[in-house]
Amino acid sequence: MLGKRLLYLRNKLELTQEELAKILCMSRSTYAQYEVDRRKPDYDTLQRIADYFKVSTDFLLGRTEHSVISENNFPSRLKMIRELNGISLNQLAENLNISPTDVSQFETGEKYPDPSTLNVLAESLNCSLDFLLGRITDPRPYLLESQQGYTTLAAHPSDDPMEDLPEEAKKSLEEFKEFILNKYRKDN
Repeated sequence: MLGKRLLYLRNKLELTQEELAKILCMSRSTYAQYEVDRRKPDYDTLQRIADYFKVSTDFLLGRTEHSVISENNFPSRLKMIRELNGISLNQLAENLNISPTDVSQFETGEKYPDPSTLNVLAESLNCSLDFLLGRITDPRPYLLESQQGYTTLAAHPSDDPMEDLPEEAKKSLEEFKEFILNKYRKDN
C-alpha cells in the first residue's frame, strides 16, 4: 500500500524519483525501493515523507483514505475540541491567562498562538498538540504517567534500601550476610 501511495503523491506533484529523493535526503534507489514495496522506511523517514506531502502516516500506510491534512485546520480543531470539552471561550481564555478576544481570533484564524500558549492550550483541552496542529486525527493526548492509573517506584526511594523492607526480610538478609561472611572468611 505504501508504494502505491508514494507513487500517487509523487505523480500528483509531477516529481521524478530523483527529485523527490533529493528533497527527502536519500538516494533515488532507496526511494524507488519504497515505491515498489521492496523496502520499508524507518519511522523517521516515514514521518519526513508524511511531512513533505502534508499527509498523515496513516494515509501513507493505507490505514485511512483521508489523505490531506489541512495546514490551516488549527482554528476549526481548536473550536471543535473546546466545544466538545464543554469549555466556554471565556473559560479557556482564563485558563490561558489571555483575553477572550485572543481565543476568538485563534478560532477564526486571524491570529495564531505562540508555542508556549499552544502547549497550555493542548493541556487545557486535554488533547495532543499534534491533533490541534492537524498532524494526527486522534485528539487524545499521549497519557502522562499520572493519568494512566498507575505509578512507578522511584529508582532510589530512600538512601537506605533496607528501610522499606519488612522486618522478616531484613532478618533473612542479615542471616544470609553472616552465612556468606562465615563461608568466605580467610581463616577458614
